[in-house]
Amino acid sequence: MSDSIDQNALYPIREVARLTGINPITLRAWERRYNLIEPVRTESGHRLYTQEHIDFLHETLRLMEEGIPISRIQAVISEAPSRQTHTSAVAMSTDQNHALLEKIVLAAGQLQVQALERLLDRVFADYSLNPLRMLLVEVDAHLQQQDNSAVSLVFWRSSVLRRIQVRLHSAYTQPLLPNKRMVIYKAANTPAYLGALVTLFAFEQGYQALAITEEVPLDQVFTLAKSLSIQALIFVDQDASATAQWSTSFAKYASMRTWLFGSEQLTGMQPASVNCELRAWSQWFAPLGL
Repeated sequence: MSDSIDQNALYPIREVARLTGINPITLRAWERRYNLIEPVRTESGHRLYTQEHIDFLHETLRLMEEGIPISRIQAVISEAPSRQTHTSAVAMSTDQNHALLEKIVLAAGQLQVQALERLLDRVFADYSLNPLRMLLVEVDAHLQQQDNSAVSLVFWRSSVLRRIQVRLHSAYTQPLLPNKRMVIYKAANTPAYLGALVTLFAFEQGYQALAITEEVPLDQVFTLAKSLSIQALIFVDQDASATAQWSTSFAKYASMRTWLFGSEQLTGMQPASVNCELRAWSQWFAPLGL
């Protein structure tokens, strides 16, 4: 099969979501709110996307990784900015992101339900998964530094988890890849919303993902996965503190495709097994190859 790209091909929204990692809900929101792209419409109203659209979305994700919010992307790309203009755009976006961070921390710290929900509406619509994950973790870190942080942390994390679960409910009804099943396993030190975010990531790429918490020993998870012919396992370990603890399990079940999602502390570590890929923060939501 040729790997060449057909520039004249038209792709349905689910295929675009798989190729870019941007879920259909976000694609529609970007189209509606920011006129980011204008897909081709079939007679029945279904969206179809060109290769040019897909290239534009990849560039959009790259700019968002640099801190430019979705509301500024169209202007930044259309201006074909020089290095100086691009640097200014990044600096402006950094200021905007910092202001948004402060608003979220304030709302969560003061247990302002409606204010936090409005802010979460914005970030879940405007941010792709990697910038979203970075923002959520940064809010988490700020709240942990506050006095009497226990209540605000529980309030914050439950609000985010509930929001992700709403998206997951929608993902459950979407078409999935046949015979592409994986298990998402969260380490004890990792907030539940990060495990749910990775589960959402898998679903939005079309994989059938089963989330399992740390109460189940990892060896039992691998044993169950093999008996059910599950193809892969993702182990989510926010600060990579449990990596060494689980490396023997990865090696024992080397025939199963595994990913380990941790922090930058993973950099320089040897893979736990021949089929285990280590992903630090910046690589978490790169497309999976299963």
